[in-house]
Amino acid sequence: MTDKVTMNIDLRNVQEQVEDGVKQAQTFGRKAALAYAGLLGLAYDKSREFWAEGVKLMDKAEKRGEEIEQEWLDQFSKVQKNPDVKRVVDYVEEQYDSVSKNAKSVVTEAERFLAQFNPAAERAETMVKDVIIEVKEAVVEGYDERAAKDVIAMLPAMPKDLLVKVREYEANNKARVTVLREIDALLESTTETAENITA
Repeated sequence: MTDKVTMNIDLRNVQEQVEDGVKQAQTFGRKAALAYAGLLGLAYDKSREFWAEGVKLMDKAEKRGEEIEQEWLDQFSKVQKNPDVKRVVDYVEEQYDSVSKNAKSVVTEAERFLAQFNPAAERAETMVKDVIIEVKEAVVEGYDERAAKDVIAMLPAMPKDLLVKVREYEANNKARVTVLREIDALLESTTETAENITA
């Protein structure tokens, strides 16, 4: 069973339809390109309008600013011509000059006052440096490098005056709590011993 299907194709009709479709596509493509170019043109025109409006607005704002400036200058001139205002301005200027002179005088006095203490401060600094040198010389060489337990081991052999110097040195340098407690305990025990002997 072989059936043959026969198709009658009207080639002329198909060809016309294809040609119509191509023409429509060409027309639509051209319209799309023109619409795109038109949109760009409209955007350009609008931007030029905005720019022109912006320039006009800036010019208008500048002109208004000049008017306001002139109004302020006119008002200021009127106020300055008032004799009461002139007196107030003169009074303020006099007070400013007076306060300025007084402030300079106070600064000069403060500098003189502080200069009195400068030699004393220098002497105190020198004394502190001398004490540090004494402690360094009095304390065993390598004190700063010794561990806290080694320092504590050598404390009981020191006299009270040396313990006081060592405590001051330790407090101002490493400030090791265990060393400071041990020195305080030794100083306290030497004070109690001295009190027991005198009693």
